[in-house]
Amino acid sequence: MGSTKKVTILLLVFAFGGCATGLRSDYQNDADLIRLEHLAYWSGLIEEYREKNDSYPLQDLVGSDGNPVLVKIATRQQAKQLSTFMEHFESASMASFVRELESGLGREIEERYDIQRIPVKSPVGYYYFATNDGYVLWVTCITCGVTQISTLLMDGFTPTVNVVSPSMTGKVTKALPRNEMLNHATYQSWISRPFNKEEYVRGIVESNIKDSKQP
Repeated sequence: MGSTKKVTILLLVFAFGGCATGLRSDYQNDADLIRLEHLAYWSGLIEEYREKNDSYPLQDLVGSDGNPVLVKIATRQQAKQLSTFMEHFESASMASFVRELESGLGREIEERYDIQRIPVKSPVGYYYFATNDGYVLWVTCITCGVTQISTLLMDGFTPTVNVVSPSMTGKVTKALPRNEMLNHATYQSWISRPFNKEEYVRGIVESNIKDSKQP
């Protein structure tokens, strides 16, 4: 089975058990705005890495079987909740992903994570897949719903927004290359929404910018 097909199947079948009734709409709005910002942030670093190194981060770890390499872009606390998620994929640690980016970019980066610490019905964190064909990066966005550029996982609840490398265009459902995604009218309408407690949520992001480097 090719790497692209494996990632596509993953996006179709993943379901995370639990109950979402504890999330308030104002919190969810702010969490999703941060997630969309971070989709732009991480994909920007990934594309910059590609420009400087002629490959995507950790792409050299893709094995001869074509199995994608997965990085759960999650804090150490979040990762504990996701320890068995997608364990059938080859995985790389967040620390190794950060080291690879910093080495390839020639500078230190800020680590930007989902503000929700514990998964409820939907997964927390962001998911990067390096494949032989390129990469996929996806985030959840509950308030985005199902649109031309967002799709539901098979749990029937969780919308995701997916960015792919240009070489992966058309291979992952409703995914777009970074520039097309960020300039799409629907994406622009999402990020135009105001925050409810912007200082609070940005404080959470700031508290974790070196999470993978902590002892």
